[in-house]
Amino acid sequence: MKLKQIRNATMIITYANKKFLIDPMLGEKGIYPPFPGTHNQHLNNPIVELPVSIEEILDVDAVIVTHIHLDNFDPAAMEIIPKDMKIFAQDEANQMEEAGFNNVEVLKEEGSLLGDIKLIKTPAKHYSDDSIP
Repeated sequence: MKLKQIRNATMIITYANKKFLIDPMLGEKGIYPPFPGTHNQHLNNPIVELPVSIEEILDVDAVIVTHIHLDNFDPAAMEIIPKDMKIFAQDEANQMEEAGFNNVEVLKEEGSLLGDIKLIKTPAKHYSDDSIP
């Protein structure tokens, strides 16, 4: 397995000869307001330029969107990613289809397949530093 971090949650994972783009945040540096309650709440987001070209980022077999937040699937990604690219999503598939994507599959707890690779939905929950005892 090979992992290439692009930004925050955005990364490219290569596994079993397949490439996955995870949580694409593709907007220009500083285009979005700061995220309150974070270490960098004084900086607009994204806080860094893309380290590689959009062409390299989109040279993948599928996209995995863990959830729809600005730092996981931003308006730029919605515009840039081809509408027919394979996208695996959590339960927000209807929002992606409303945005024009036509190859969206909801990840299943029993697994979803891309070739020989089985992707398994894993429940998770966001917490803030205030909620940790």
